[in-house]
Amino acid sequence: MRSLTIKSSFGSYEVSFIETTTGIVSQIKDNIIIIDENVYHFYKNDFIDIDEINLIKINCIEDNKTLDGVKKIITELVERRTKINSKISIIGGGIIQDLAGFAASIYCRGLEYTLIPTTLLSQCDSCIGGKTSINHDGVKNIVGTFYPPKKIYICTDFLKTLKIEDLRSGYGEIIKFYLLQHKEDEFIKNQKNVNQLVYESLNYKANIIEIDEFDKKDRKFLNFGHTLGHALEITSNYQIPHGTAVLFGIAIANRVSKNLGMLSLQKQEKIEELISNYINHQKIKKRWFNFETLHEIIKLDKKNTGYINMVLLTNDGRQLFEMKSLSVIEQSIKEVYETFRLRN
Repeated sequence: MRSLTIKSSFGSYEVSFIETTTGIVSQIKDNIIIIDENVYHFYKNDFIDIDEINLIKINCIEDNKTLDGVKKIITELVERRTKINSKISIIGGGIIQDLAGFAASIYCRGLEYTLIPTTLLSQCDSCIGGKTSINHDGVKNIVGTFYPPKKIYICTDFLKTLKIEDLRSGYGEIIKFYLLQHKEDEFIKNQKNVNQLVYESLNYKANIIEIDEFDKKDRKFLNFGHTLGHALEITSNYQIPHGTAVLFGIAIANRVSKNLGMLSLQKQEKIEELISNYINHQKIKKRWFNFETLHEIIKLDKKNTGYINMVLLTNDGRQLFEMKSLSVIEQSIKEVYETFRLRN
């Protein structure tokens, strides 16, 4: 069984790769289980021996990732007389990880929990690092904590029931990790080996977060593509999934790098061709790429310091950049929109 150990100031925790979904359920059968109701629908036979009182099913949509959504989970925990020594398990994708993880971090000043990510996006990225985030008043991920799980179980069998757009979205974060290392050729070689991609992505991220757990320096590089990606999620009313929005954000960031003379045209075009395989399908609208609208959203971003902060690739590295001139960003957004608007 493949595994990784993640070092954290909260205590080290292990990521274990399990071959079957039933193998995971057997590990958590005595826990209170907070589960995405869609995951439960597909895998309810695996939970046939779990007492119904120990199951909390959540409608995992972005609109529910709020303080009201957290309140509902806390109410469910109180009704089950959940104590400080109770064990809980969280099963699903990034939304329930954020929502229930945040609830776990504040209930009784912190409940121990096991995390079972079921989407490619959550398996390859968000399951480690300890971030929990919820939205407030239309501002994405503005409220949150650092509170990692005690244990993570990954089974890529869960990916068999994902929609194709959710799989493509997960590839967005995986591609990000490979591009930050300038290993796009290695990604192309391994792109059909999902277990390998997930393991390598988590291993790379683990090396970063063990150096910078709380987002002070090196971990900021993991925001590559996210500044504009998060804004595009909002302007599209989440019709662009997260990982796909990140790839659009990467395409824009690379255009900025190219337009500033930091990235060669050859390298920019090579990466954009790779990205296009995963975003050509996405329908886009011009108003989603309106610079003024995107800029207003970015001003509310928790990473905002008064300038647009971007991670930019160079020909042989990467750089954190405070964009004091907006014209190059506006031009790059227009270029990306024009490039992809006729492809879907």
